[in-house]
Amino acid sequence: MNNILFDNLPLLVLNQLVSLFYLVTTFLYGAHFFKDIQFGKKYIQPILVLTVLTHVVYLGLLTSLEGYKINYSTVNLMTMVGLTLTITYLFIEFTTKSDKTGFFVISFAAGAQLISSILTAQISNTGITFSGIGIGVHLIAAIFGFSAIAIAGLYSILYLLLFRQIEQNRFELLFQRLPNLEVLEKLTMHAVAFGFIFLSITIFAGAIEQNASGEAINLLEPKLVTLIVIWLLYGTGIFIKPIIGWDIKHMAYLFIFLFVFITILIVLMTFFSPTFHGLSF
Repeated sequence: MNNILFDNLPLLVLNQLVSLFYLVTTFLYGAHFFKDIQFGKKYIQPILVLTVLTHVVYLGLLTSLEGYKINYSTVNLMTMVGLTLTITYLFIEFTTKSDKTGFFVISFAAGAQLISSILTAQISNTGITFSGIGIGVHLIAAIFGFSAIAIAGLYSILYLLLFRQIEQNRFELLFQRLPNLEVLEKLTMHAVAFGFIFLSITIFAGAIEQNASGEAINLLEPKLVTLIVIWLLYGTGIFIKPIIGWDIKHMAYLFIFLFVFITILIVLMTFFSPTFHGLSF
C-alpha cells in the first residue's frame, strides 16, 4: 500500500510528535482546570505554541510532497481543523488573557488530530489536490471560519451551563474554575468576530478565484447559500447586542445550533463531495 507516512520517515516522526504534543497540551490544560496545578499553568502557553509550530511544520512537509498543493481528503481536513482550532483559540487566549477554557477547545482539536493521524497511517494516498493562492486562501479561511464557529459553540455551551449553575445556586466545579459570565460572553463574541472575519475572507477569495477561473457563480448553490446565511448571522451577532441589547443567553442557542449544523455539513461534504462547489481547480 502506498502510504504517505511510511514512505517518508520525517513526516511519520512529525505526525507522531504533533499527536503527542496535543495530548500533552490537553493534559496540562486539564490539570490546570480540574486540579488548579501550577505546573500546568506555568507551561501551557509555551507547550501550546510549540504544538502549533510543530503542526505547521508537519503540514508544510505534507503539502510539499504534492508541490505545496492542498489535498482535500477526510484526513487532511481533520488535521487542518485541529490546527486552525488551536490557532484561533491561541489568539483568543492572548487577546482576552483567559486560559480557563483551553481544555475544552484543545481536547476537541486533539481529537481531530488523533483521528487524522490514525487514518493517515491506515489508508493510501487519496484526495484531490488544489493549487493556486486564491483557492488556498479560500479553503484555509473556510476552515478557520469553521474553527471559530466551533469555539463560539463550545463557549456558548459553557456559558449556558455556568448560567444554570448560578441560577440554581449550585456552586460546583464549573463555577469555581470557569471565568465569570461576563468573561465567557467576551470570549464568545471574540470567537464570533473571528468567525465573521474568516467567513468574509472565504467568500471574497472564493469569488475572486471563481472569476479568475472563468466559472460562472451559481448564487443558488446550497453550499454558497449556507455559507452566506451563516456569514450574515455572525455579522448580525456582532452588532445585535450593542444595538438592541439582546442577551448573550439567547444568542448562545443560535451559536450552538450553527456549531452542530456546520459540523454535520463538513462531515457530509468530506464524505460525499469530492470537490468544492462541484469545481475542480
